[in-house]
Amino acid sequence: MDDRKFRVVIAEDEKLIAKNIAKHIESENPCFKVCGIYSNGEDALNAIKEQPPDVVFTDISMPVMSGLKLASEIHNSMDNVKCVIITGYADFQYAKEALHYGVKDYLLKPVDKEELHKVLKELELSLTDIYGSVRNGNAPEPSLSPEEIVILVKEYVKNNYSGDLDLNTMAQSLGFSSSYLTKVFNRVEKTTPSKYIRSYRMGIAKQLMNDKEMTLQQVAAAVGYNDPFHFSRSFKKAVGMTPTEYRESLSLLP
Repeated sequence: MDDRKFRVVIAEDEKLIAKNIAKHIESENPCFKVCGIYSNGEDALNAIKEQPPDVVFTDISMPVMSGLKLASEIHNSMDNVKCVIITGYADFQYAKEALHYGVKDYLLKPVDKEELHKVLKELELSLTDIYGSVRNGNAPEPSLSPEEIVILVKEYVKNNYSGDLDLNTMAQSLGFSSSYLTKVFNRVEKTTPSKYIRSYRMGIAKQLMNDKEMTLQQVAAAVGYNDPFHFSRSFKKAVGMTPTEYRESLSLLP
């Protein structure tokens, strides 16, 4: 077993039950680490959006926002987060309904340790498979939030924009598939990594054009374009005018 930890959030309004579940999760399977316990669905959802975990264990009956609503919200906007419903016999029919929201499994109160062990093992195998595939078959590392992945992308672009940089090169270097990286980046930034790369390069190009000693060909090469015509087309698409037109507009500024 490696040292990876899959992050878990628990939404349960009964504090003693929540703490007991947290203790059993970590003792039954060391691959899981409880990173937050919340007493209502709304607080849990806010925390999950800010720092998405790998798994959410949620009671059905909670104040402010029910576990069903929480599961639905997660299913609609964070399909990489897995949900497990915790329920009493009185709410058992709702647990079945929750399966429509992509809920992975459900546990009956009081939580049976053997059932919990089984659910955790299934989650471990599923998460290991997911992270193993998106990281090109390597052993899964501790999960990164979408925001952390975006930071990695931006840092990579900042350090490599002047070279031979494209989506596939970047994805391979960061250890993700290009499709997964695009999905995560687009979810957070509302644009694709490829468009971000182009926008970043053109922003640097605009700065360089203030240096009248640099030719447009030199500017293009400085931001990773060996073909001046490709650079010109990309610049116009991003800025709305050709590099020549943009440089001429600079001379009109006071």
